[in-house]
Amino acid sequence: MLKQENVKNLQLVLTSPCTEQWSNIEESDGRHYCERCKKNIIDLTDRSDEELIQFFKNKKDNVCGRVLGSQLNRELVLPASKPNWHWLLPLALGVVAVSPVEAQHLKPVVVHTDQPAGMRSNPVDSLLQSVESPLLNHIISGKVVDSLSNRPLPNVKIRKKGYENVLAITGSDGGFEFQVSDGDKLARFIFDLGDYASLETSVKSDMVIKLIVKRRIMVGGISTVSINQKPLYLLYSGRKSCTIDAEKMNELSPDWIEKIEVLNGSKATAIYGVKGANGVVLIGIKKAYAKKINFSKR
Repeated sequence: MLKQENVKNLQLVLTSPCTEQWSNIEESDGRHYCERCKKNIIDLTDRSDEELIQFFKNKKDNVCGRVLGSQLNRELVLPASKPNWHWLLPLALGVVAVSPVEAQHLKPVVVHTDQPAGMRSNPVDSLLQSVESPLLNHIISGKVVDSLSNRPLPNVKIRKKGYENVLAITGSDGGFEFQVSDGDKLARFIFDLGDYASLETSVKSDMVIKLIVKRRIMVGGISTVSINQKPLYLLYSGRKSCTIDAEKMNELSPDWIEKIEVLNGSKATAIYGVKGANGVVLIGIKKAYAKKINFSKR
């Protein structure tokens, strides 16, 4: 496991894929103990990114767990904090507040209005009302679930169609909430989770989104690496080897992988020099699938 300088910037790597079937290792008390690995298997498939970060931040050893393919080889993302508009209130008051001395030099302002004098709005109230009513004034909330089991789906990313920025990420209960403007009420939004088919739809409050599964579930030893450290990813088969970008790790089928090993510290630099200063992830490819890898890329 690599040194963690910032627990918020982590990704999970399946270092030791297990061939045992999940249904074959369940005990009568509900625990999952693998006789082959001699370890308890932890089911992490329903954990949100935030829960995974909390779980792994104090782990010094690899964890034997059950994970979704969409939870691996990507940065774990914390949900965006909700905007707080209350800090603007003192600013608004400061804009309209003047001292008595300054007030003596202010020129009167003639306001032309058709309203009766008793119904004229206070300029301070109008300013505060504009502060308390931001442009994004429609709250959209709902829940995302599995189409077959109705199980809540965490880590679903929600984007406006045609845009890359993430508006919301579902929590462990599958719930989400974000704000849209008047102009976006009829826009299309994308609900995306790696092991499920993406769904494009318009949105409204209290909606339930059902995603159709196309997922892979894997069991094995899990290690964490720091995104900030940008480790070296190296594919090899026999004497052939090449590097690979972290973003392309999901293009590798688990069936191709024979084993994964994580090196860090002096062990990594002793073998790979300065390139291994931030750690090395070694990915062994099975001989039968070696032809699928372009080892000419260095």
